[in-house]
Amino acid sequence: MEHFSTQWFTAYYISLGALLLSYGIYLLLKTEVIKQFLIAAADEKKPPDAWRSVLKYLLLFTIPGLILSFFPFSWIELLFSLWCFFIIFMAGQLLVMWPQTSRAIREAGDELNRKIRYVAANMITIGLILFMLCYLLLDRMQMS
Repeated sequence: MEHFSTQWFTAYYISLGALLLSYGIYLLLKTEVIKQFLIAAADEKKPPDAWRSVLKYLLLFTIPGLILSFFPFSWIELLFSLWCFFIIFMAGQLLVMWPQTSRAIREAGDELNRKIRYVAANMITIGLILFMLCYLLLDRMQMS
C-alpha cells in the first residue's frame, strides 16, 4: 500500500503542478482573452459547466489522496489533501452563489485584469510548490 500511495501522490503532484503552472502562464499571457471570457460567463444564468467539471475531478482525486495519506501516515500529504478540500469548498461556494459571483465579476471592471494576473501568479507558485512536494516525497521514499 505504501508503494501505491507514493505512486498516487507522485502522479497527483506532477499532473496538478503541470496544469497549474501551464494555466498560470496562459492566464498571464492571455489576460485580456480571459477577461472577455469571464465577462461573457458572468452574463449567463449558470456558471460554466467546465468549472463544475474541474471541481468534480479535483474532488475525485482528492478523496483517494486523503485516504492514502494514512498509508503510511504523512502530515504533508494529509495537509495537501485537506488544502484541496478547502479549495474545492471555496470554489464551490463561488459556483453555488453564482448570481453574486457574476455580479462581482461585472462590477470588477478594470480591476479584473489585475485580479486575473494575481490568480495566475498564485497558480504558478502553487504549481512550483507541488513539484517541490513531489521531490520531497521521492527523496523521503529513497531514504526509507
